[in-house]
Amino acid sequence: MIFESVVVDVLNRFLGDYVVNLDRSQLKLGIWGGDAVLKNLEIKENALSQLDLPFKVRAGHIGRLELKIPWTDIYTKSVEATLDGVYLLIVPTASIKFDAEKEEKQLQEARQRELQRIEETKLKAAEQENPKLEKQDTFVEKLVTQVIKNLQVKISNIHVRYEDHITNPNCPLSFGVSLKNLSLQTADNNWKPTLLDEHSKLFFKLVQLNNLFAYWNVNSVLFSNHSADEARRCLESSMEIRPSVPVSHDFIFRPISANAKLRMNPRSDVDFSSPKVDLMVNLSEVAIELNKPQYISILELLGSVDMMSRNLPYRKYRPEVHVHGNAHIWWKYVITGILEVDVKPHLHMWSWKHIRCHRKSVKCYKDLYKTKITSKKANEELLKQLEGKEKSLDIFNITLARQQAEVEASKAGLRIYRPGMEMEEEASQGWLSWMWNWGGEAETQTKEVKTGTLDELLTVNEKAKLYTAIGYSETAANPNLPKNFEDMKVNFHMERLSVSIKDKKDKNEIIKLTVGELKSTLTQRPGAQALKVTAQLSLFEVTGLATKRPAPTLLSSRKAATGAGTPLLCILFETNPLDGSANQRLHAESQPLEIIYDAITVNSMSEFFRPPDELQLDELTNATLMKLEQFRDRTATGESHIHCSKK
Repeated sequence: MIFESVVVDVLNRFLGDYVVNLDRSQLKLGIWGGDAVLKNLEIKENALSQLDLPFKVRAGHIGRLELKIPWTDIYTKSVEATLDGVYLLIVPTASIKFDAEKEEKQLQEARQRELQRIEETKLKAAEQENPKLEKQDTFVEKLVTQVIKNLQVKISNIHVRYEDHITNPNCPLSFGVSLKNLSLQTADNNWKPTLLDEHSKLFFKLVQLNNLFAYWNVNSVLFSNHSADEARRCLESSMEIRPSVPVSHDFIFRPISANAKLRMNPRSDVDFSSPKVDLMVNLSEVAIELNKPQYISILELLGSVDMMSRNLPYRKYRPEVHVHGNAHIWWKYVITGILEVDVKPHLHMWSWKHIRCHRKSVKCYKDLYKTKITSKKANEELLKQLEGKEKSLDIFNITLARQQAEVEASKAGLRIYRPGMEMEEEASQGWLSWMWNWGGEAETQTKEVKTGTLDELLTVNEKAKLYTAIGYSETAANPNLPKNFEDMKVNFHMERLSVSIKDKKDKNEIIKLTVGELKSTLTQRPGAQALKVTAQLSLFEVTGLATKRPAPTLLSSRKAATGAGTPLLCILFETNPLDGSANQRLHAESQPLEIIYDAITVNSMSEFFRPPDELQLDELTNATLMKLEQFRDRTATGESHIHCSKK
């Protein structure tokens, strides 16, 4: 079987991007033995680089990662995945001492990930234009269903925390998200946990979530002042929420618990008795809170993130002394930073010497890359030369040179060998080739991992056994689904939602919004290209500020006019309804509401959302517009690339 190699390769690639000094050989032995256990893994400092934010990991720890795979009976027995003890402490990049060698290494890693993302985007665009992949998509869908059927997942003790003393040194902040437990278990038709019944036509999954909460602390104690081990212990102890333990967090939303019931029909292409996916989500109570210090701290951080991003290029010149008494050092920093980052590179870029050198470097990289993709196996010397050129060129020029190399190779009639990419000269690589190259383009392939089509990777008996296990047939045609068949059905139920705004956490609410008994459904009927969404609300109430009086009710449903069991609000939206009376249908029904104006509450809310004078909202607005323009430019570039590729 080749699945062992696939799992080893995917885990190595995924964990390798985020974990320091991963023992790949030990992981390989564990996977092949059916039980891989990794303990006390350290998360890389630049694990968050893909988010494009000026943040880094101060301390990151994974306590236990375990994967049990019954290779001898993988089609019927459960695959168990366990993740326990993930603690992540994030800080501003500016708070970490600059290390030129480490920064350069992290920059190159981020560049390689971005290049791989671009290659994967090009691959997906090519696949969408290839009609031969429709059968493969059905195969992948069947295989994923089989994996979910046999999967048991346990995730526990997750705490991600951000600390910042850069934004406001006089009032450090911290915020984070914590999760106690998340599990996915197999159940019977009565929703009781059980072992997998391989003879059942349907399979049932229970999802349980416990103690998920978020907090935002103002004037916070900082764990980042401690060593990495001490910071991890602080993260572990601070996520405990028990009645006997004083709460050390100012919650944004209080601990919530939820459960979900998933019923799947793996043979929904021929059996229309139940939906392919039937999901029921139940949420007990969600309590969201926000006070004035938290609101101001959020605004300060939003403005500070943009400033920290602007300061990143000058970070290596920044002095480590206070401004007071060291004015000449800071003036030197300003002058040096502007000259080295903004002035000299611009002058150098437009010099004829640099233009000639740059053009020669891009042409050399294009030729090297053309040699690589037209060679069945690139030699080490060629890979080293490519790596050296990629350190000096930016992503735009690398991508452009690669595209030119592909076009020249195609025009010359050369066969292109590039893992994960489907070219016109090659037969379809199939879903398995994509899986091996998911998460990053490998420089070298392990000997155990084969490449090629599915027919080359599996024997006839192995392929027949796989197809039988997942209910897939190469010759089966897609049936015409009945118009009334519900392929997907999602039900959502939340008992209560409350949103409170306070001046201070120990004061009365300025305003409190309460929503009771929210129900919603989503149904899809692909046979009629139909979608149906319904929402139902039983209670909606808003109360104001209680000063020397009871809290006034500003908005409430008139219970006298609402009969027992009658919802306050009902909304239905449907496309292509079964009765054929319309293409789209919208129905809304509401019971009367009572609204009262309270001047004290309105004035208090206006005062709450008024930012302090020292907070410059113009900078925040400009930063937001800048991000939107960057998004627009990237989107336009992507569209032009697709159009050029089609031509």
